[in-house]
Amino acid sequence: MLYDQFFIDELRDRADLVRVIEPYAPLKKKGANWMACCPFHQEKTPSFSVNPAKGLYKCFGCGKGGNVFTFLIEMEGLSFPEAIERVAEIAGVSLPEPVDDKQYVQVIALNVKALEFWESELKKKNAKAKAARVYLDSRGISPETQKAFRIGYSPDSWDALLTKLRETGASDELIEQSGLVSVNEEKNRVFDRFRGRIMFPVLDASGDPVAFGARAMGSDEPKYLNSPETPAYTKGEHLYGLFQARADIRAKHFAILVEGYLDLIALYQFGIKNTAASLGTAFTPQQSKLLSRHTKRIVINYDGDDAGLKAARRAIEILLTDDFEIKVL
Repeated sequence: MLYDQFFIDELRDRADLVRVIEPYAPLKKKGANWMACCPFHQEKTPSFSVNPAKGLYKCFGCGKGGNVFTFLIEMEGLSFPEAIERVAEIAGVSLPEPVDDKQYVQVIALNVKALEFWESELKKKNAKAKAARVYLDSRGISPETQKAFRIGYSPDSWDALLTKLRETGASDELIEQSGLVSVNEEKNRVFDRFRGRIMFPVLDASGDPVAFGARAMGSDEPKYLNSPETPAYTKGEHLYGLFQARADIRAKHFAILVEGYLDLIALYQFGIKNTAASLGTAFTPQQSKLLSRHTKRIVINYDGDDAGLKAARRAIEILLTDDFEIKVL
């Protein structure tokens, strides 16, 4: 069983590391840190340092270090979920319902199958796949960029993907929970959710596809169609392009925040790769926490219309609570 990553991060930030460690090592304040003899090995001179502001500890004698969870795992032999529960107990924080690990893994496996299917469809020689490639070319998206972002094409079919997913042996119930299909209960019919669209996968920190955004090539409505919430995806907890941009964000020490898939890809095409997109939803505290793992400097580059300005103001309010240095382009 797993706990939501946002809850884990919040709990780690809220936990009083000094209070957790104090029963195992009598700490004395020294400047911004607290010092003690290391509880992990025998020593006479204190070399065990705790920095509560950063939520980290480090022994300069034996080399052990980490956060509040790793301390309890090392000290009490707990599993990671047990350490989460112990910290929540000490902090007086109620535990949310854990995520079903098995269901998460199963949905990710179906997403991988769907992504591979859509990538292969984009390469086919039929007229509709060619039209998809022409559309991408008209938007200035090179084959190299398509490969970097694993862009695909969902054929204009009611059951092409559904058939592929059933071939994996997955149950209809799991396929429906994946969000890759839609259900018409009145007609008792299941059909592909994404049809005749350019597919943009949303990748998590491990590079696994957790959700998809689909862009119509013509006048179809809605212009963008996104995955619903699933056992693998909660809206507002991911940033498009962050998986590809992590190294560039760290190298340049700031990130550019844009609104949509194509905004980000356009910048990427011109070598501006330290970017992340908020996936068409209002910027959330969870996305702010996610960005803060990579940088504390943000340039907001939303649309210049009234809606974009309003969204930028909202994003600024959220980012300020996490102590970001913010500029607006």
